[in-house]
Amino acid sequence: MSWSSHKTPRQRSSRYLLTFDNHNSVNGIREFARAKGATVSYAPLVTPELRLDIPRLETLLNDADPARANLFAYPAQSNFSGVKHPLDIVAKARDKGWHVLLDAAAFVPTSRLDLTAVQPDFVTLSFYKMFGHPTGVGALLIRRSALACLKRPWFAGGTVNFASVQGQAHVLSPNEAAFEDGTLNYLSIPAVEIGLLHLQSIGIETIAERVRCLAGWLLEELFALRHTNGRAMVRIYGPANTEARGGTVTLNLYDPHGHLLDYRRVEELAAAENISLRTGCFCNPGAGEIAEGLTEEDMRAGLAMGAEINLQRFIRFMQERGHKSAGAIRASVGLASNFADVWRFLRFISGFRDQTRLTIGDVSFDIESCRIIRDGS
Repeated sequence: MSWSSHKTPRQRSSRYLLTFDNHNSVNGIREFARAKGATVSYAPLVTPELRLDIPRLETLLNDADPARANLFAYPAQSNFSGVKHPLDIVAKARDKGWHVLLDAAAFVPTSRLDLTAVQPDFVTLSFYKMFGHPTGVGALLIRRSALACLKRPWFAGGTVNFASVQGQAHVLSPNEAAFEDGTLNYLSIPAVEIGLLHLQSIGIETIAERVRCLAGWLLEELFALRHTNGRAMVRIYGPANTEARGGTVTLNLYDPHGHLLDYRRVEELAAAENISLRTGCFCNPGAGEIAEGLTEEDMRAGLAMGAEINLQRFIRFMQERGHKSAGAIRASVGLASNFADVWRFLRFISGFRDQTRLTIGDVSFDIESCRIIRDGS
């Protein structure tokens, strides 16, 4: 997609506007926008609930020049905090001259998205997140009126009706076929229908209510956890109740003296009890930065490490710089979750009462990247 800008000093450029809590898959679009001269802006979140700063967002939405290409991207539900952002923003943004990309990947597994009532130009979703199978199959839904604004400067197998080497020219396939590279995953696609029928048989409203009840109980119990000296054991990132939030519960643990427990060690101990947790920044750096009080100066200091920077080095750097966290623990409830699951997780977290970094032990592994694991031997 090209959001090109051929501007004079009196013209405003095309714009790409995002909220702070977008997934990196959406953050990455900013590099294409910048390469074409577009202005990139971020709409902030408000702590502690990590909801959108609506007045500031409305100001940023007013900056669009309707005569130029403008794209606004935000998640229907944050994959970091579980916050469900207002869907009426879609219509407001489109009325001000924006195309809207709605990331529904975390939203649609447990909530109904009615595209007759909410009409973004682009919707991204993952079938894997909806019903667990098949992996690697998702979808980009595009309004027909928005399809014409997509300009693809290159082509690959399966996206062209005709290509010539001697003529050095090509003719793209029409409509969505121009964007489907290579052979489609035809062995997995039939499973999508099975999964959708499964969700339909249960009922998305039933799933939503189940998630609301499980997440609500878990939140109440986590907030009630205290060390013997009365200090809170848990810090929750995001809303304290189930109002406009999903089943994602993100937290960090603290010792009786208020010192942060290393989430990597917590993950290790959970794995030993066959409890699956997600830790880190969840590919959502903006929400993590806001939630954990990381400043622009903190981030620029980390980036000054250059090519050597990675999450593990940044964690150590922030611990030395100001005892700040650079990640968290995420527990999610969904279609397959039951009360036994959340009770077992709560019992595990309760086991950290009066524990310190010394008593829980050090992290026994070092992950330099998501793809290289060293055993420390």
